[in-house]
Amino acid sequence: MDIIAVVSGASTGIGRQVAIMLSRKGYLLVLVARRKDKLEETKKLLGPTGKAEVFPANLADLEAIKTLTYHLKNKYKHIDVIANIAGIWHDEHEAFASKPYDTITSKMIIDTVTVGTLAPMLLIHELIPAMTQGGCIINLSGTFESDAKGWVPYYVSKRAIEDLTVALAQDLHDKGIRVICISPSDTATEEYKKFFPEDAATAQSPQEVAHVLVNMIEKGKSGTIYVLKKGKVRKAFHT
Repeated sequence: MDIIAVVSGASTGIGRQVAIMLSRKGYLLVLVARRKDKLEETKKLLGPTGKAEVFPANLADLEAIKTLTYHLKNKYKHIDVIANIAGIWHDEHEAFASKPYDTITSKMIIDTVTVGTLAPMLLIHELIPAMTQGGCIINLSGTFESDAKGWVPYYVSKRAIEDLTVALAQDLHDKGIRVICISPSDTATEEYKKFFPEDAATAQSPQEVAHVLVNMIEKGKSGTIYVLKKGKVRKAFHT
């Protein structure tokens, strides 16, 4: 029987690397992101032995989330892992950084919180009945090297995902489902290199973050937030 992992944000960066590493371990991947072409690229990177299904979905759209979970529940009889990697901190033209809160658009606030917080909550809520005992939900948070100034919606969405991790770990304890969070410091994804090229050389790689994340799917303690910075892992909360 296949071990099935749903990975959001699988089209680029950390999500793509998580998909690749889980595929090498024999998982059947359910790849979720907005852009179908990028998901197909990820699927090709899994190689001829990789097993994956592509499910394009705009996680900023509540109706799209509802449709996605409907299809997943009907297609898969069980789900072993949910990896909530998707997040919004930029668009095609700029990073949502160094912006006073009163100057950003309401759409930016809604989209960031929907993708970063509401989408994981809804995915988990709808897919819990299909999850196996011993399964794992893993969430991606993030550390902030210069505190929250200029990052208010993104910062709030990431702090909320840590609270969700702690609360769900308690709520799902009796079902035997672990809930874990990884909080990486600056990571040199394609988008990070584009918007912060001056810092990319000293940032950790997406592969490093994915390696820790996949390891914690297998070994992490439920209810724990693991901070990853410069190759070192420590437990923390609301860093």
